[in-house]
Amino acid sequence: MIYYGFCALREVFRLGADTKVTNIFSSIHKVFFITLMFFVAAAFIVDPNPASLWDGFIAILRAPDILVTDYVYVGGLGSSFITAAFTSMVALSMLVLFKHQAGSATISSLWLVLGFAFFGKNPLNIIPIFFGGWLYAKFMNQSFNVNILTCLVAASMAPAVTQKVFIGTDSFYLNIAFAICMGVFLGFIFDPVAKNLFKVHDGFNLYNGGFTAGMLAIIITSTLATYDIHYEMNSQWSSGNNNVIAPLLIIISLWLIFVGLYMHGDVKDAFRRTLSLRQNQNNYFPDYGYICYVNMGILGIFCTLVALALGFEINGLALGAILSVMGFGANGKQVYSVSSLMAGVALATFTSPLSLHAPGIIVIFFFVACLSPIPAKFGWHWGVIAGFLHVHIATSIAVPSGGINLYNNGVAAGFVTVLLLPVIRFINLRKENAKEAAANANK
Repeated sequence: MIYYGFCALREVFRLGADTKVTNIFSSIHKVFFITLMFFVAAAFIVDPNPASLWDGFIAILRAPDILVTDYVYVGGLGSSFITAAFTSMVALSMLVLFKHQAGSATISSLWLVLGFAFFGKNPLNIIPIFFGGWLYAKFMNQSFNVNILTCLVAASMAPAVTQKVFIGTDSFYLNIAFAICMGVFLGFIFDPVAKNLFKVHDGFNLYNGGFTAGMLAIIITSTLATYDIHYEMNSQWSSGNNNVIAPLLIIISLWLIFVGLYMHGDVKDAFRRTLSLRQNQNNYFPDYGYICYVNMGILGIFCTLVALALGFEINGLALGAILSVMGFGANGKQVYSVSSLMAGVALATFTSPLSLHAPGIIVIFFFVACLSPIPAKFGWHWGVIAGFLHVHIATSIAVPSGGINLYNNGVAAGFVTVLLLPVIRFINLRKENAKEAAANANK
């Protein structure tokens, strides 16, 4: 593993004689690697004792990982930064070693790994899933690059791997074998299932992997329950770290904006085009290029300022959610859509017993952004409605899936789209028919 990690680093920074800044910023892999170094630096600033960081890292690797397992709570803030960076490096190394051609989906997939590495993903429980995805590519006689990003998303099932270590037989080593088999199995079947479920929401749920993982998790949990094997939900939340996490998010956001502006050149045009992103459903990078980084940075600053303004506690899960929002700034999210969905969540808490400041609701408040294509295409008001529905489903869906699907909001978003899209379309169709009838009557 150390050897392959070194090879990946060598490929990421293979500059030769050309050491221009542009050569670094033009690579999605290199920009992401530098971003990870912010977390590593922050880890040693928060906790300069390597022994303490190592102990926290080991504690995280030994955690059950089932929802909710906040790595900041388990191992401390510094160790959680190290874990997130190391886990993301494993994913980045795989992409580089298999010479994956980076694009919008690459950015969002890598940032998903980074975000969820603060609660549930770690180097040990994602590798079996990656291996399963590789076996699937071999089985289908296709290049691993075809489904390599799906493997990164499939890591949302990482707690299912970890849980097999803690729940099963009385033999620790046999449980490890079962855990590896579980991860390989999930990685193997994830891609075909995800492609089929994509048709259900027609791309209006950006977390299709979460929807897929949720369906698989419900089946696994229900099947194991018949054998009297049950998953017990966890509830570990950190607190009191806003003074470190918020500045770090702002710094990383400014870094991304700097990269985008540097590469685009025209500052005014970059911000103008960033505002026009809402006209697109997703996949911004081919049309907008490095302006995506500007949008990602703006989203990071927006989410952080909103969290501080509303008095939110930015725990490990909230941090992961904000990082995920930022990552999808290259693949379907912008402030226009995100704000409408957040307004819907807030409205739902004001009209129900739910508390906007409850840890779980704070996480949903940011993850609801996965429904951004709905307000982007149909209008801000539909975003409010989607957010309103989403929070009620998301607070209930974790239990049927046994807490082994980290992308719980992706499942909820899948159900929202299944319910809401037909309603939106038939209402819009009626409006179009009425306009057409009025136009014909005036002729």
